[in-house]
Amino acid sequence: MQMRISAIFALVGTVEGHGAVVTPPPRNAVDKDLAPWNGPVPAHPPSVESATGWCPVAGKDGKPSGQNGQSCFWFSNGCAIGCKTCDGSSRGPIPWGPFKNDSFWDRKFNLCPVGCANSTQVAGKTTSKICDPKLRTVNTAVECHSKDDWYEFSPWRAPGSAPVFDSCGMAAGHPPPTPKQNFGGLYVNTTHAKVGDKGTEVLPKAPSGTVWTVGTAYEVTWTIEANHGGGYSYRLAPANGPLNEETFGKIPLSFVGQQGLRWDGGPAHGGKELFFNATYATGDLVVPAGSMWAKNPIPRNDGVTGQGYPIAPGCDALWGNESKAKCSGAGDGSSACDTLAIVDKVMIPKNIVPGEYVLGWRWDCEESNQIWQSCSDVTIKA
Repeated sequence: MQMRISAIFALVGTVEGHGAVVTPPPRNAVDKDLAPWNGPVPAHPPSVESATGWCPVAGKDGKPSGQNGQSCFWFSNGCAIGCKTCDGSSRGPIPWGPFKNDSFWDRKFNLCPVGCANSTQVAGKTTSKICDPKLRTVNTAVECHSKDDWYEFSPWRAPGSAPVFDSCGMAAGHPPPTPKQNFGGLYVNTTHAKVGDKGTEVLPKAPSGTVWTVGTAYEVTWTIEANHGGGYSYRLAPANGPLNEETFGKIPLSFVGQQGLRWDGGPAHGGKELFFNATYATGDLVVPAGSMWAKNPIPRNDGVTGQGYPIAPGCDALWGNESKAKCSGAGDGSSACDTLAIVDKVMIPKNIVPGEYVLGWRWDCEESNQIWQSCSDVTIKA
């Protein structure tokens, strides 16, 4: 079966959207002390679909490091807007795949049509709210809600509304056993965690040494191992919990300043960085209403649907002939983006009670029905 899946992925390209927070260091990096992640990163890290996936990031010296362990394998699979629960097995639409029968490669995944037990949809209404092409990240040229709007029910189309298995992610994105179509990569069971474990239940507190002051903005970063477009948000919850969507939703964080991309640890380590104005979704487009979500600045590989391979703003001037490999979601299997981090600044609210908190990060994908999450321990002082 694994050979069959590998053959399919060879046809459709890199399709899994693995990502994780880098700073502050996440609890999800629990395996960083184990082999092979505590050793050198291979020149060409194995695919996330291999028996030993990697989540390489820029280390303290700016070079590829395994310090994030398997953090990019903590997520929820098969989660669509309008659903009450995730199914753990449905990747979402692959509109350019082989169409021998539409039951296997569906062009538009509505996992919870009106009338089914898992649906929150209301007849005559759509749950999709993100329609502005400037906010969408894939297949943006088509009319919203049209027949060819394949990603209408993907999480990013109503940020924050799709359900998740766990607010700190689930190892491998699904409960055991591993489904025949293992969309989400092969999480390696270790002494710390195994497939189907919920992050809030098995990941221990991991003091990061991060201390923030109320009313101040701080840098946070995350990285993409393979891209699915969409967008993300940061939020806080008291460390004593409960660490769930309701609690995290009470303290959403606002973005300030510019968004950035940083390669090889940035100029301090001989690398590069690039900053630009971000695109945000807020108001009644998102959940909770009025929270702030940043559009993923790395465009999704959409070469088959006619958009080509768009790249992040300003990358052409910075990288020239290397811009496609360094700045796009081309997913060519190279290690060109192993040290690329997405950089933001978030504001710590002035009225927050000082204490121990967990920084939650949620990435709602658009090109798949998948949601990646990370949790980092931070201390907030007056």
